[in-house]
Amino acid sequence: MQHPVRFRTIRAAAATAGALLLALAGAVSTPAPAHAASGDFTYEVTRNAETYLDVPGTAVTFDAAAGERSFLWSRFFSTEPVDTLSAGDNIGTTFAVRCRNADGTALPAGTEAGVYWAANLVPTIESRLTSALRWVFVAPADGSYTCRLSIVSYSSIIVNGRTVTMRVPAGAELARQTEPVYTDQSRWTLLAGSGTTVARATTATTLGYTVTPTAGNRISLYQDAALSTCAAGSSICSGGSTAYDGTVVETWVEAQPRNADGSLCGGPIAGPVSRWNITNAKHHQTAANTLTLTTAQLGGCTQVRTTLKVRNVSGNPVKIHDGYASGTIAATHGSAITYTV
Repeated sequence: MQHPVRFRTIRAAAATAGALLLALAGAVSTPAPAHAASGDFTYEVTRNAETYLDVPGTAVTFDAAAGERSFLWSRFFSTEPVDTLSAGDNIGTTFAVRCRNADGTALPAGTEAGVYWAANLVPTIESRLTSALRWVFVAPADGSYTCRLSIVSYSSIIVNGRTVTMRVPAGAELARQTEPVYTDQSRWTLLAGSGTTVARATTATTLGYTVTPTAGNRISLYQDAALSTCAAGSSICSGGSTAYDGTVVETWVEAQPRNADGSLCGGPIAGPVSRWNITNAKHHQTAANTLTLTTAQLGGCTQVRTTLKVRNVSGNPVKIHDGYASGTIAATHGSAITYTV
């Protein structure tokens, strides 16, 4: 089950958590965003992660000036097996939002074109995966663009003529909101070479970015980490032992108010802590994290430095993936929006 950036898996309750996080992403008192929704979409699992399949009905096409920003997020984007699966029939899935020129051609080389959320479906513990995609598209030039939801599912059980059909239930949506409704839209990505492996009983601080709000009274910070447990003999990270079945990980967003000169301004503000049980069978998990602040919480500070905290609670080391999958699709990434309620 080979993912575009070579990893896979999920925890049981992620469907509910992901749906809640994305509901919050769009739950502000602003004009309705542009959006497009799918009907039922069935597709076949492949042995390896191959070409993304665009989910019909989710494309959003728009004109944008160079540098114009669009906050994009998925709603109700899930997948489930049509066929009956047994324990051990783990299905890796990568969900993505991907953008291109409206004529279907790729964005200029090196332009970040989207983000992904990935996990394994682990029967019979869970029956559905629900993704949590949040990202800011930045137009590379004046032009017309199309963004859409895409998916690919893969598994080593696809062998000797076996087939497995998956379904994206009707209602998957890609929503888009632009300035001035969402102001000060930002995005950042953990670039290649910046990832790390977190040892048991230690905490990593990563994905740092400084947000400078100029309008609005709410700031939502999103920090989404692509994580893999380091199983014994893993080809992607070392230090794993057969003494453990995976890793228990906690993640959260931390916001540190700052003055314009970068000096500290009050103490750090921690967001809610999420716990992820990334077993060997689950293998990988995109951990989606959200912290929403009022500008009053900044106490007059003009900036906020946001970071992602990854604590390895128990088990094998856990890898934080960096860089991009093919097509310049970001792995571990963050975004921020400011708005008024």
